[in-house]
Amino acid sequence: MEYLRFKIWTCRSRGLDGVIDLFKLDKFEKLSEIPLNTRVLELRDKVQDSHFEVYTDGSKVDGGLGFSVCFLHGEIQHKIICKKLEPKNTVFQAELAALGEAVDWAIENKKKINIYTDSRSSIEALKSYGSRSKFVISIKNKFCLAEGLVGLSWVKAHVGIPGNELADHFAKLANVEGEGMDIPFPYSFVKFTLKKKLREDWQIYYGAYETASGNRIRGFVPRVDTKTLIKSKYLIYFVTGHGPFPCYLSRFKILSSPLCECGLLGDPDHYLFDCLMTQDHHLKEPSCGAGSLWLGNVVSTAANHEKLVNCFKVSRVICDSLSRV
Repeated sequence: MEYLRFKIWTCRSRGLDGVIDLFKLDKFEKLSEIPLNTRVLELRDKVQDSHFEVYTDGSKVDGGLGFSVCFLHGEIQHKIICKKLEPKNTVFQAELAALGEAVDWAIENKKKINIYTDSRSSIEALKSYGSRSKFVISIKNKFCLAEGLVGLSWVKAHVGIPGNELADHFAKLANVEGEGMDIPFPYSFVKFTLKKKLREDWQIYYGAYETASGNRIRGFVPRVDTKTLIKSKYLIYFVTGHGPFPCYLSRFKILSSPLCECGLLGDPDHYLFDCLMTQDHHLKEPSCGAGSLWLGNVVSTAANHEKLVNCFKVSRVICDSLSRV
């Protein structure tokens, strides 16, 4: 956590030019500045004597994002709207944008419509008193302006409802063929982008750390990974080479020689794979290029980890018996 905070600080200090365009981000409104009729939006499930049934859907396929709005009069397709969004937007935003597009059409054409969406989260966002997203509020405002013209209901997806299946089909086509539409990027995009940037910088820093211990560590952990958390101090001893080993302790003038009692170099590999004094606790040496697999096996196999622990307990005893400076 401290390292991530450090990297966030260094990232800020260098600036994020070209990484995030702040003007394209969604903004948060103060609740006190949002009109009460927008905050407390009353949505009708249906309006009477509607001219059209409208099905909306958003879809993200192969990195492409789009939405469709399908206007039906009975079984007749009256109008299909397909719009394509940026991959940085979310399906949730696409679903909301589709609702906004349908409402705009109803207002412009002065037609009553009943909208059906399979996005429960969109309906909940519109009904939420605490929504502060400027984008969500803009959609809520459209519903306010369309009072009496629009009904909104939830339908279950992929259960054979013709209108819903039609909207799903055109939403997938919109990813490629839809007309481009700009809406603000969500703050989840900021989190994703910063995390990606931090990891890229961290990997560069990690890969450029040219020391004996750095090279050794990369043999077992070739890439930075927030999921890789080594809790065992004995595993850290082995991976870094910093532990109860004559070759390490002699560097700091704690022991007079880097050699084991057997006369060979007393490093972690010697004790875990070769030394006769620790042979009851030996593990199989990893083959060339298989260090990360070997480490994963030791982490996940209790018996192997126990051997490693016992091996280095013996190496500590050996170090205690060697002559000190």
